[in-house]
Amino acid sequence: MFHPLRYQRGSYQRGAISLFWGAIGSALLAALGMAALFSIGSERNLFAEGAAKAGKMVGTSPAGKVIDSARDAVKGVTGKGDGVMRKCVINGKTVISNTDCTPENRSSKVIEIHDTKGFEAPKKPPVEKASPGSNPVLDKIIEKQLR
Repeated sequence: MFHPLRYQRGSYQRGAISLFWGAIGSALLAALGMAALFSIGSERNLFAEGAAKAGKMVGTSPAGKVIDSARDAVKGVTGKGDGVMRKCVINGKTVISNTDCTPENRSSKVIEIHDTKGFEAPKKPPVEKASPGSNPVLDKIIEKQLR
């Protein structure tokens, strides 16, 4: 079939994104993906925090309610518990906590926490002193005879 723009000289493709804007779009998409991965790694929601700072709509958004409930939960937990780490089952899930697992819970077991140093390099054996190559007394006798 004959296309009218096919045989014209000096005409460029129209209606498409240029290579430059394609690269810019790919870089922005990669930056958003990296921000999402970093927020997952630090267990924060950077997008919700950014929206809260930019829009000042924390109270009305669902993310704001989650943030507020997390703050309330943290405030409510501080100061509770006896400081002993316990392992128990709550709602069918195994939990290790010093506040949620109370001594009254039948599945509660006290666990001991051991501080470890992690992986350490193997220690080198002590260096033995090398025995002298000759007897020092004989060396003195030889020096006296050479004089």
